[in-house]
Amino acid sequence: MAGAAAAAAGPVVPRRLPQAGAPAPAARERRRDLPARHAGAGLRLEPMNMFQRILLGTDFSDNARVAYRWAAALAKAFDGVVQLVHVLEDDLASAAPVLAGPLHAAEAVDFARLRQETRRGAQSGLETAAAEVRALGVAVEPHLLEGRPWQSLVKAAKDLGCDCIVLSTHGRSGLAHLLIGSTAEKVVRTAHCPVLTVHEGDRLPT
Repeated sequence: MAGAAAAAAGPVVPRRLPQAGAPAPAARERRRDLPARHAGAGLRLEPMNMFQRILLGTDFSDNARVAYRWAAALAKAFDGVVQLVHVLEDDLASAAPVLAGPLHAAEAVDFARLRQETRRGAQSGLETAAAEVRALGVAVEPHLLEGRPWQSLVKAAKDLGCDCIVLSTHGRSGLAHLLIGSTAEKVVRTAHCPVLTVHEGDRLPT
């Protein structure tokens, strides 16, 4: 996918990505009246002092890391802070009764220990990701959450008073849920603030 157009008139202002194959929905009225869109779709660059708190979602994958530079660029442009969020899906607890039920007590998986180890791994990954984003020259506040990723990201953006959400995407299909991924799609549809979606290969404006 083609990268974002280069311009020199100020920082990136994201626009909402419409559902593929359907007319673009009217932008919901927002505090700053800015919809969101995909990063490589001809972003307009406008000199506005808007994005002080940028939520950056990550699952630590190479695909997720594509969005780090975009979030850092917004933070630099507006002297803002990146709120780095990783969501630990709470599947182990819900799956424990099903998986452990048929096993003998001595053979049952220690789900409490497994959950603790998983959380430690996630915390370590979050610290590594935060260091990587800080190396781009911006302030970062890391947050480790539990729950459904899209719901947790949307709630965190509101609770933390974020002005913008930045997420990486995946896929090549024209279908919305394949084009940007189910988590990103749901965040775009339900977030209270603009959402910038970034594909691998998108290039920052220069």
